[in-house]
Amino acid sequence: MSEVIPILDNVLIRPFPSENISLGGIVVADSFKVRNQKATVVAAGKGTKKRPMQFKPGDVAYNIQNSGEEIIIDGVQHFLVKDTYILAFEN
Repeated sequence: MSEVIPILDNVLIRPFPSENISLGGIVVADSFKVRNQKATVVAAGKGTKKRPMQFKPGDVAYNIQNSGEEIIIDGVQHFLVKDTYILAFEN
């Protein structure tokens, strides 16, 4: 696997798979799926002098939908986001 190391206040996340069935029980086509807001932290930068990084690999993060830059690593979709785009996390 390629190793991507974020710098400063950037966090590399891998979103959880999107659901195929809506809450009402309707099967959702791939073209209508939205990115899951729940993601796993894969790697994190060190933060800045004023604000050290509080996330670590393995944390489950809840991020703002449609934020960050998409990166494909070994065929898997990841996103590189600023730490301020993460609204909450589980460790």
